[in-house]
Amino acid sequence: MRWRLTFLLALVLPDLPLDPFHGGLAASLRHPLGVDDLGRDALLRLLLAGSRSVGFASACALLALALALLLAWYGRSWRGTLSALRSLPPILFLLPLAAAAGGVGLMALLLLLGLLLAPHLEPPLRVKLDAFRQSPAWAAEQTLGPTRASTLRRWGPWGLDQAAILFPSAWLGALWGEATLSTLGLGPGPDHDSLGRLLLEQLPRLATDPSPLGWGALAVVLALAWSASGSAAPEHG
Repeated sequence: MRWRLTFLLALVLPDLPLDPFHGGLAASLRHPLGVDDLGRDALLRLLLAGSRSVGFASACALLALALALLLAWYGRSWRGTLSALRSLPPILFLLPLAAAAGGVGLMALLLLLGLLLAPHLEPPLRVKLDAFRQSPAWAAEQTLGPTRASTLRRWGPWGLDQAAILFPSAWLGALWGEATLSTLGLGPGPDHDSLGRLLLEQLPRLATDPSPLGWGALAVVLALAWSASGSAAPEHG
């Protein structure tokens, strides 16, 4: 979890400078993946886009887990609605909304993905929280008549530890959501470079005019998905 959180800093990194007059260069020792049409070193662009995508996924996962904790603790009356939402893949909501809006900005996509991922993270958190509510420790806590602030101070770290177990699952869902929408041209605009945007530009060329940048972006996405799926917590209930 920690290595993914360090990439949050990548969300504020500046874009690479443009130099169209020296664009379109082939791969060389100086530019291992070549230079794109706008004069950006392809390797640096891949590193920046990958870091931003990982940082976005981390921010979105944190938001989704925070919302899932709230749903697990306070959402008893909404469990029927949440169950219905979980039966539908998030892409069914994302694609129509993004298409109707002509694309989704970065902050809007962050909020939207967080809201769609939270219901899928709520069941395993609810199981743990419900068991805690029936424990002697919670009964003793209530007997003392605590305030909300004192309860949060004592048991908040425990709740965060339970949510942290699900962080890889939330992170992977956010990564795929951003990459899918951007690859379809419905994600953040050209002002926000990401792995999905690189794939949007490069995938159509792979069959006819493949570039090292396109293969590199595809390899990074698959490697990140593979690394995350190995540590994701698959429990639902």
